[in-house]
Amino acid sequence: MQYSPTQKNNRGFAILFSVLISAIILLISSGIFNVVQKEVILSSYARESQRAFYAVDSALECALYADIVGVNSPPATPFSVVAPADATFDCGGDTITSSYLSSSGGTQDYEYPFVFRYYNTYNTADHSCAYVLVEKNERSTDLTVVETRMTAVGFNTCVDSAGVYSGDVNIPDFNDPTLLERRLTTTYSQ
Repeated sequence: MQYSPTQKNNRGFAILFSVLISAIILLISSGIFNVVQKEVILSSYARESQRAFYAVDSALECALYADIVGVNSPPATPFSVVAPADATFDCGGDTITSSYLSSSGGTQDYEYPFVFRYYNTYNTADHSCAYVLVEKNERSTDLTVVETRMTAVGFNTCVDSAGVYSGDVNIPDFNDPTLLERRLTTTYSQ
């Protein structure tokens, strides 16, 4: 069987055309995969951000409840300017220890700083935690007006003192590349 000169040239064109179509399909597919991958990463950051926010919100609510409503019997704040000291109180199913930072002296306009760590004991699969700084200052000499500023910082992924996800996970995992921080602050006078 003999091919005409036109037919001989067309055989190479078919292979070239199929390689070109395959390359275009591969390029489009890799672009779609890249977009999908970035969307998955973006949605995981939203989930992790929400986890950090829930931790900071829970910790701040715990501090507000302990300060405004009071704890123990009779109800008293663990953040007292009358006799500032370390205190323990229950919140979120856990006993929390609030430490008075006597050597720090507080920040500008606040003389009585307290700090505590908070983590979610109800959901142990959620390794979030938070720190709360409670600062108080007397606004009158008879202690009738006390101004309070609470700053809570929440993290989405935390570990225990040994660096693992077991027990009291209340230290941010700074080795985790997905670590996110959320912060809330409130100020009020009583």
